[in-house]
Amino acid sequence: MSEPGYVVSDEERRRLLEANAAAAHFFRRELLRTGSSWPGEYLRARGAEDVLTVNADWKVGYAPDTWTSLTEHLHGKGFSNSTLVKAGLIEWNAQGDAVDRHRDRLMLVARDHGLSPVGFIGIGQDGQARSVSPVTAIYRPTNVLTGIEEQLDLLAQGAVPVIVDDPADAIAVTKLSREFEGQWAGIPVCEGGLSTAQARMVRRYSLTDKAIVVTRGTERSRQEGIGHVFDLSYFFDRVRVLKLTMGISEAVVRGGATEQLVELLSGPRRFMDFRVSEDARGGLRAEDLDPPDRGPGLG
Repeated sequence: MSEPGYVVSDEERRRLLEANAAAAHFFRRELLRTGSSWPGEYLRARGAEDVLTVNADWKVGYAPDTWTSLTEHLHGKGFSNSTLVKAGLIEWNAQGDAVDRHRDRLMLVARDHGLSPVGFIGIGQDGQARSVSPVTAIYRPTNVLTGIEEQLDLLAQGAVPVIVDDPADAIAVTKLSREFEGQWAGIPVCEGGLSTAQARMVRRYSLTDKAIVVTRGTERSRQEGIGHVFDLSYFFDRVRVLKLTMGISEAVVRGGATEQLVELLSGPRRFMDFRVSEDARGGLRAEDLDPPDRGPGLG
């Protein structure tokens, strides 16, 4: 970055990335052995229980509800307080002690355009996913994504990126994709939607020229989806919007929706209604929107 206070040397950048990588490993270990009940309950309720296994695609972690567990762990790895503050991992309390910035959250690694770990997306007990890392020399929320590194193999084989607003939905897309010939890769976008930099990053790692945007039934979600289409259309030739009355993970958990979801994600249908089973008591609605015209000079 060029702003005063954000210029770091190559060596400093390397240490900041190493600190975030070490934190990610710590959070992952904590999730796999956590005694806290809500993270596991939340993941199972969203159909993401596979995340609780060692070989899961998504290496979701958990920041324990303690004040210094991460701080002490990273001190033991040789990281100084100065590095950890600059990495956005610790902060100072009122007594001047170094304490963990992240507590009692599910944690997903946010990566930059080179897939380096630069920060985190957190999910609290309210189920809301949000950027929890401060702006640092290596992290800006609009320049990072989660989900790319976890699905590199799918994207390299032509999987269509599916933009969703909930990490649990992205995990559900990954699971569905691996059951149906690797057709899709779920990419979650949190808080404020997809930026042009993020759309460019999705395209960089995608073999296909197609993308799908999934919105919920609200007008706000629809408008955000249209905004996503605008940014994606600069980099993808074909963009579809699918408006669902429930989240993908919710539809799968409720049962009876898998075949409909596969047909919905695969098909070119316009303004078609799909109903899940009677037991699911819900519906899925697909709506295709034509992407806007490309910007000047983009062909």
